[in-house]
Amino acid sequence: MVDKDFTIRPMNKEDFPQVQEIYEFGLETGHAAYEKSAPTWEQFISKKIMDMALVAVENDDPDFVIGWITAAPISSRAVFHGVVEDSVYIHPKGQGRGVGGALLDALIEMCLEQGRWSMHSWIFPENTGSAKLHESRGFTKIGTMHQMARMTYGEMKGQWRDCDLWERLLPLPDDPAEEMDVAEA
Repeated sequence: MVDKDFTIRPMNKEDFPQVQEIYEFGLETGHAAYEKSAPTWEQFISKKIMDMALVAVENDDPDFVIGWITAAPISSRAVFHGVVEDSVYIHPKGQGRGVGGALLDALIEMCLEQGRWSMHSWIFPENTGSAKLHESRGFTKIGTMHQMARMTYGEMKGQWRDCDLWERLLPLPDDPAEEMDVAEA
């Protein structure tokens, strides 16, 4: 077993400029998101479950972020509180080092600890790296959503894009009624 040269920890506001930069690296590929620019801190925290936001940092430079992962609710409806959508982005200096897998493993563990029962990821068909990462962690491609949105930038600007939906099912809670009471509280 190879020792990792990075550490995973909770994301904080001080990390956000680097999180934005890594997001922008992903956007430059044209195959990471429909948006053409990174969100502000306020926009970011309004859409994410911040106690499920993690960064990977270099062991020899713990202020240098080499990747991040978050979970977001798939719906504002209480009955779906156990289902999250993940987003994972890796800095070019973190690629090929197992950072994405370690981050996704950590998020899966958090979902299990919190009693979540399903994880989803929306991945452009052209983003084979993300598809392979998710498949390696037990996600299954369950379908393709067609004509989701028109690209506003990059090599596919003006084209309608499809998006593959990947899913990983987790154990169901023992008492769904109890889980519902928690979600409504």
